[in-house]
Amino acid sequence: MTATPDVHAARRRYLVVGVVAPVVITAIAVVLMLVWLPEVPATVATHWSGDGGPDGFAPAWTVPLFTAVLGGGLAALFAAIVLVPSREGEWGPTQRLLGAVALGATTLVAVTLTWSFGMQRGLEDAHDAPGVLLPLAVGVGAALLTGIAGWFAQPNVVTSGGSGATVQAVDALALAPGERAVWVRTTTMSGPAMLGITAGIIALAVGTIALGVTGSPAWWTMLATTLVLLVLACATFVFRVRVDRAGLTVRSSIGVPRFRIPLGDIAEAGVTTVQPSAEFGGWGLRIGLDGRFGVVLHSGEALQVARRDGRVFVVTVDDAATAAALLEALTEREVRLRA
Repeated sequence: MTATPDVHAARRRYLVVGVVAPVVITAIAVVLMLVWLPEVPATVATHWSGDGGPDGFAPAWTVPLFTAVLGGGLAALFAAIVLVPSREGEWGPTQRLLGAVALGATTLVAVTLTWSFGMQRGLEDAHDAPGVLLPLAVGVGAALLTGIAGWFAQPNVVTSGGSGATVQAVDALALAPGERAVWVRTTTMSGPAMLGITAGIIALAVGTIALGVTGSPAWWTMLATTLVLLVLACATFVFRVRVDRAGLTVRSSIGVPRFRIPLGDIAEAGVTTVQPSAEFGGWGLRIGLDGRFGVVLHSGEALQVARRDGRVFVVTVDDAATAAALLEALTEREVRLRA
């Protein structure tokens, strides 16, 4: 699909809201911290306990560095998620939302870190730093306001997003009485998506090491988050899709998650074309804007199965037409046997 003028305009506005504005906000925060650096203790408070007192500390110079890396990293990560797939001409509410989230998240980081850093000016000991509740509350409020502003600053453009209406019906395969047939394919997440997810995990791992070196007790939280994301990535990068007399089975390469739709639950099987970013907000196990659930690993051809209870399951996989035709044949046979 070729990008329309509306999509080009939406991309340009996203660049302002989701990239330029976050970078400017981050730069302002970093400059303020560098100006204040001579006025704060050599070791500053970076984490506060539930009772309001500081319980984590780090060298003062690491705070502006961390702010720059986190602020710039968030903008780059969201931009990669949104702008790379949109080159195919797709756009929808998800991209608009991610632009607003990028701006809001960066604002939250910049306000809370800058305020908590600045309020330590003039202190001899970082243990005397005041509570962080006010900076956090103001940061959350500012994030909500900038996020809402970022949403309305972008145009309402929708191309191919969330419709799910174009489903190509297929003719059932001709199977002889008692004939057995099995269809099996492996589907893999797109290269850019895997690269983006892997880069995010590496960034978290680097952040974990940095926190550990500085002695911050928050390092174990970052480590747990990194490990969880690593497991989720391993569980969603590759799936095995199988159609046989048991129905449709979609199973991760590591065994879980696993999805199975028996023949008796299938109302119709067909082929559709999926644009992950516009219709599902990304890649992996996704719920679409129209309520469809699926294993969405790349753009293009997908098998779509409508259940008898109205739910719809989608899996992006090559040769989906053959899978749908076999499912139709096996379902018809199942219905005849039950009659």
